[in-house]
Order: sequence, then C-alpha cells, then structure tokens
Amino acid sequence: MEESLLQILSRYISPMAAENLLRRALGPKAPATPGEWARFIEGSLWPELGRLLPFREMPPELKALVRELKQLSLQEAEGESEEAEEEEALLEEAVDLEDPAAREHLARRLARLEGVLGVVVAGGSGKEERFAGEPIPLELIHLLLARQGYGVFYALLQENVVALKPVGAGYVGLLARKETNIGRLLHALRRLVPITEVSG
Repeated sequence: MEESLLQILSRYISPMAAENLLRRALGPKAPATPGEWARFIEGSLWPELGRLLPFREMPPELKALVRELKQLSLQEAEGESEEAEEEEALLEEAVDLEDPAAREHLARRLARLEGVLGVVVAGGSGKEERFAGEPIPLELIHLLLARQGYGVFYALLQENVVALKPVGAGYVGLLARKETNIGRLLHALRRLVPITEVSG
C-alpha cells in the first residue's frame, strides 16, 4: 500500500519529498485494514499533501484509491458477517506444509476459490505454486512481514489483492482480483494451522 501511495505522490512532488511526507503522515503505526488506509488518506495524508499543492480537491488518483479501499472494507465487513453466520465452518484445518502431496492438494483447493489468480503453499522443504499469469513474489512479502511477526496480512497490489498467513515454518499466500470477497479469502487462511500444533 505504501508503494502505491508513493507512486501517486511522486506524480506531484519529488520521490524524496513523497517518502518524507508519507512517513510524517503515517507516524509510528501504519494502518492495518483497507478502511483504516482510506481514513488515513482522507484525514492525514491529503491535508499534508494539500499544503504543498494548489489543489482544492484530492487528486483523482488518490480519490480512486480511497474509493477502492472503501469498497474492499465493505466487502470485508460482508465477509465477516458471513463468517459469523457460518461459525461451524471456523473449525481449524491442520495442514502439513512439509508434505509435497499435502501442499499440492491445498494449493489446488485454494486455487478453486472464486476470484483467486494465484496460490503459493510453501514449507521449509519446498513449495507449490499455481498462478493464472505471471507469478508474484509473495515470498518477499512474507519474509518482510515475518521479521516483525504477523498473523494474517492482506493488501492491494496494483489491480489485485494479496493475502498471506504464516503456517509453521512456511506460509500460504493468495493473489486475487481486487473485487473478490476478501472476507472469504481471509476465512480460508485463518483456518489453517500447522499439523504439529494439533498432533502435539
């Protein structure tokens, strides 16, 4: 998300000024959800940028991004509502990401979810990848997030959404169309737990 914002800001101010502006507006803690990012852009980033630009209104690229984020936030809220109605389906699913057959089975199943364009199921000993087009380096995102520790992560990436969850020594990552119901994707990821946690 920060990368998307920097690209937009750099159209109006220098890349260095864009980075300084974003860091100043973000403060110590970055937003974690699409709704929080939308509020951050409207309430913090745009007022800062507005001081530097002769615009009365937010630039169209920022407006479009806020609109997308609000739509994602709405979809997530709908997904969470559906999850509450389907509480029984929240049972944990134990997966062994060190077993090649288990990785392949999980990747094949996740790839069938509506809107999914790519899947990575990675264990310490290997990984299974399935992408409809050009592969996305989800491992880099996982490694960056793993440094600070994370549970489930998702973000806008160009015209798509990525979602990841660490599982044991590996991770499971999804690439999906941005209009996909994010709640359903996160639901599928949250259920996954390492088989070692179940077997003791």
